[in-house]
Amino acid sequence: MRTVKLLLLLILSLKICAQKATVLSLNGDYGFLFLHSLDVAPIGQSYPRAINFDYSHWRISPANYQACNCYPRIGASAGWHYYNNQRVLGSGFPLYGYLEPWYKLSDRLFFHFRGGIGLSALTRPFDAQSNPLNLSYSLPVSAFVMVGAGFSVSLDTQWFLGLRARYNHVSNGGIREPNKGLNYPSLALQLDYSLAPVSFNLSKGISDWRKQKTQAFSVNSFWAAQAGATVGDAFNEQDVTYLVLGLSAHYHQQWARVSGFTAGLSIVQNYAYQNQIEKVAGTQDSWQAAALLGHEFILGKFRFGQQAGFYVHKEYGAPADWFQRYYLLYYPWPNFGMGPALKAHAQVAEFLDFRFSYHFVF
Repeated sequence: MRTVKLLLLLILSLKICAQKATVLSLNGDYGFLFLHSLDVAPIGQSYPRAINFDYSHWRISPANYQACNCYPRIGASAGWHYYNNQRVLGSGFPLYGYLEPWYKLSDRLFFHFRGGIGLSALTRPFDAQSNPLNLSYSLPVSAFVMVGAGFSVSLDTQWFLGLRARYNHVSNGGIREPNKGLNYPSLALQLDYSLAPVSFNLSKGISDWRKQKTQAFSVNSFWAAQAGATVGDAFNEQDVTYLVLGLSAHYHQQWARVSGFTAGLSIVQNYAYQNQIEKVAGTQDSWQAAALLGHEFILGKFRFGQQAGFYVHKEYGAPADWFQRYYLLYYPWPNFGMGPALKAHAQVAEFLDFRFSYHFVF
């Protein structure tokens, strides 16, 4: 009887391991700093290097494969990013969470993409006296966002070797000026080790996602903090932050197992802009309205989206006519989600917000 129990326990443990494998990864990056503004050009070109360690869970159960037609990873990454200009830019130590779906192309070859968001500790923030050239970041801790894609080959059932292209962005989300941001594409070589052997044979017997409800509507409320100073203020008010409030509504249409289309409207009241208008006795409005079009990856309880917003009302703010927004939402319940989002004009972030979403299908 005891032997039977031990065998059952062993079978159960193997089943659990087969559904969620723990993976340890080590990767090294080499890239270049994107000098996107004349304000940051005087620091000169540099070539960032990075070492990162990842800890992730590989969701390889039939249910997870059913959700995205892929083998998704959910994990966290910590690293050291050396910006190749120690005197001005110093180094960064990012810590971020990520989603990484893997798609099987052949018996040994995989394609994958990654979206991640978190924080980065930075060693050389702007200081008017000791470091006036660093207009890229002004806080010792800022937001870190990355997107990337690549290919990996399985060496056996536990070891994988891959090559990835990534785009990395560091910004404080407009909380304090100066905030031109750090933007650096990089190429990474990564070695993955799964603590348990993994098998990729779940593609058979998957039901048609089209039979599910693929249309939905969501309402999102969000808030952020933004600096009240402008570059013309010589950063006199860099310690003063103001509230940003927003509301948006989105229509969602799924067109593939893991992809969907979004369209919506957004309204934002920015009290940092209102403060700037009042300082010069201006008469402009500080609120903005925009139409939104975008794409999102649908990964079970997670949604990673990319949107382009086109202003329909804007009397004050960045001179651009449109912006990008990236968001990562987690839905612990079927209708209720939460998570961060970043709004940017080209390579310059405007603010990082946190949002709550009510999502329902029809």
